[in-house]
Amino acid sequence: MNLSVNAPPSPDGLRRASKNWIVRPQASEEFLALPTNNLQLTTYNRLLRQLLWNRGLKTKEEIEKFLNPDYEKHVHDPFLFKGMEKAVLRVIKAIDSKEKIIIFADYDADGIDGAVVLAEFLKKVEANFEVFIPDRFVEQYGLSMARVEEFKGLGAKLVITIDCGITDFNEIEKANEYGIDTIIFDHHIVPPKWPNAYAIIDHKQEDDTYPEKVLCGTGLAFKLVQGVLARKNYGIIPGWEKWLLDSVAIATVADMVPLTGENRVLVKYGIDVLKKMRRAGIRSILQSRNIQPQEITSGTIGFVLSPRINAASRMDHANTAFELLLTENQIEAEWLTKRLEEKNTERRGLVDEILKKLDEKLAGVESPKLIFEGSREWPAGVLGIAANRLLEKYHCPVFLYSRQQNVVKGSCRASEGVNVVELMRGAEDCFSDFGGHAFSGGFSLLPEKLEDLEKRLRKSLDSFIYKEISREADAEISLDDVTPEIYAMLQELEPFGQGNPKPVFLLHDILIKELRHVGSDKTHVKMKLSDKGIGAIYFRGSHNGFKAGDTVDILAELQENRWNGFTNIELNIVDAVKI
Repeated sequence: MNLSVNAPPSPDGLRRASKNWIVRPQASEEFLALPTNNLQLTTYNRLLRQLLWNRGLKTKEEIEKFLNPDYEKHVHDPFLFKGMEKAVLRVIKAIDSKEKIIIFADYDADGIDGAVVLAEFLKKVEANFEVFIPDRFVEQYGLSMARVEEFKGLGAKLVITIDCGITDFNEIEKANEYGIDTIIFDHHIVPPKWPNAYAIIDHKQEDDTYPEKVLCGTGLAFKLVQGVLARKNYGIIPGWEKWLLDSVAIATVADMVPLTGENRVLVKYGIDVLKKMRRAGIRSILQSRNIQPQEITSGTIGFVLSPRINAASRMDHANTAFELLLTENQIEAEWLTKRLEEKNTERRGLVDEILKKLDEKLAGVESPKLIFEGSREWPAGVLGIAANRLLEKYHCPVFLYSRQQNVVKGSCRASEGVNVVELMRGAEDCFSDFGGHAFSGGFSLLPEKLEDLEKRLRKSLDSFIYKEISREADAEISLDDVTPEIYAMLQELEPFGQGNPKPVFLLHDILIKELRHVGSDKTHVKMKLSDKGIGAIYFRGSHNGFKAGDTVDILAELQENRWNGFTNIELNIVDAVKI
């Protein structure tokens, strides 16, 4: 094992390797020799210390908190949120008075799971409530005037929005006119003006005092449940709310918020709840994929659970996933799982078709400044996934849209250096609606505005500072280090996700002993490396044209491959270059 490469540090302290790769700066010798008496580690060698250093953990206290997340110690008081006391008391009043409560949630995994959290809690306290999740294809993002009118007709006195609502100024004014109080749980980009809601729970508020600033919408909804139970427990056993953490974990991973601080604690405990498989829907999905409870990780959420939950709104309606997560009937769960599996397969095929067409169109374009494309044939629900894939490949802002008869709906993605919401604000009058996070967003507009929008986006991009995209390796290793012992040590860093990515390693001068193309379209590459026969998979790697006998440098993650009762440690290649 080698924690350095044969290249001197550059002025920024990063060590350059092949292509545009860099290896993270080596930890200080003082840190590598840090006493370990109280760190409670089974394996704590130089590599693990380097990985902790790479994640900005420099003291015993920081390391202890990271490696041993504790619910009692590391989950914050919900009343540190601005507005939480007011929100909690209003919800208690609504529960006790049997007022009509409306849960209005966004249609992605974060909104769906937030609705599940509140629905399960409100059902337990016998509240009078209904859940509404909009149809992605026929409704705008967030509240609409039509929905406000509908809620008035239902006799609603309180509307709780999850993962939306922060930009719905006019709709909330209308709700106020009707005597409907609104409590917003949102975490998106700060709006030009805050809506006049009864209470807003959003850590992006300027004078908010909550220590964490990156909880997802479901995480915020969970804090409400914590707050209500702290003020009035309704005879519920203390700690019951922890059973809701499976939904919090799914939403946190799916929404790609950093898995650091409190999020890390919530996801760790949420995975423990997932392993209990108490939800018939979760049990059905995992059994259909032959995943055992002890095998569940954040990767299971990211690659198995959340794609299927998101597939509901992208290809059908979010209610399918909502019902799947709440049903207690195993037969119903299996039927809903089959439906989501079909929709997810359909979604993958549509994404691949979009990517194939755009790759053909962009052939020969070395470095596009902006990808701005759309079609009447593209469902709006799959555009975010396609935009992500294009961003990974072309490293430029991507705007994809579905052109319908009277409206255009789209998704956009960008990486460091370009804030897509700020970019869209530069052409605000083109849109009927837009919003999102710094690097991902959604929008709608009239078809006649498309040409002007593209021109203005391209012009606005000149004001953003681009950063060279580099791939980082945590350290250099050899094939001798691809072992069960090293893999087990890496699991101490779970759960992996944004802010705590899976460790990526640089391996030099690796011989491809065997190679074959796999997958329905043969775009993935399976390999055996060197005479040791170490297995490797390179997803979407066929374009590199590698063949048996080539020698390559690779960046790769370690992964476990279970097959026919055997378990092997292999490499998941994220980039490679022939030498």
